[in-house]
Amino acid sequence: MPTTQLPLVDVFAVEDDSAQVTWRGLPDGHLTALVENNEQDLGASGRPGAADLRELQPGSAHSIELLIDGLVTAQTSVRTLPSSSDSSTKIATISDLHFGETGFGLVKQLRDDGPDSYPLRCARSAARDAVEWGAELLVIKGDITCHSRPEEWEMFDEFLADVPIPIMAIPGNHDVVDQSGSHDSTEELQRRSLFPQPVTQRDLNGFRIVAVDSTVPGHSWGSIGRWHTEIRDAVDTNQPVMVFTHHHFEERPIPWFWPLGIRYLDGTRLIDSLLEANPDLFFSSGHTHRNRMRRRRSAVITEVSSTKDYPGVWAGYV
Repeated sequence: MPTTQLPLVDVFAVEDDSAQVTWRGLPDGHLTALVENNEQDLGASGRPGAADLRELQPGSAHSIELLIDGLVTAQTSVRTLPSSSDSSTKIATISDLHFGETGFGLVKQLRDDGPDSYPLRCARSAARDAVEWGAELLVIKGDITCHSRPEEWEMFDEFLADVPIPIMAIPGNHDVVDQSGSHDSTEELQRRSLFPQPVTQRDLNGFRIVAVDSTVPGHSWGSIGRWHTEIRDAVDTNQPVMVFTHHHFEERPIPWFWPLGIRYLDGTRLIDSLLEANPDLFFSSGHTHRNRMRRRRSAVITEVSSTKDYPGVWAGYV
């Protein structure tokens, strides 16, 4: 299993006038951020954390210094995006909500005794932040439930009741576990008017969203080759397209980390075929419970973590 050495401080998200930085651990003390000549008080340090740095100049490079008790401890830099127009559309994604989970961890489980279920609490926090950011659509990329049981779908309804913007949702492998007492996830999503077809598209202001069912009932890995024709037809347009799946595209012919996703050869052949129809493609998945970004040719490919594992995590796109 490979390991990744993370930088002390990293830029996690960027907009035209703001950036989010994260850190994996800093010395104890009082933390401030210095962006050019502007100082922002971040409070006490000594543990992993994140901060939103605002009022940055659009389309500009900015140096960032984190100071502990006035001494520079970590440095990075960021280039903000060009100014976005008032007509720009914002969408947000979340995934791997796992409603029904009661403990975290494989060998030694951690449990939470809060008044609300922690998967519901974390998902609500993510959706609330996305709405406050200005998201006009929320895409849920699967693993809505743990075992697709009735009470887990009822918890999903509690979540939906708190989200005031339109939603698209696709199933994940946990939603198609095929166990005794489990409900059909496709029927559950269709009953809520969230997922009418295995390949669903929606046109927004200047771009198209395509949501694809990548599940294989009863299995944890994914496959979307059976929808090749439908997906290619959906991306064959003169506007940018965002393609959302639950399963990630594996990066190597031999899988090098768990969980298994869409097999390398199947995934790369599909991506290359879709790029022939439209070179302006963006792919995003869940499943791995990790945050990653990479490229293949002109395509951007991302993975966004679980709302419960990176509590309240979500991704936004303009």
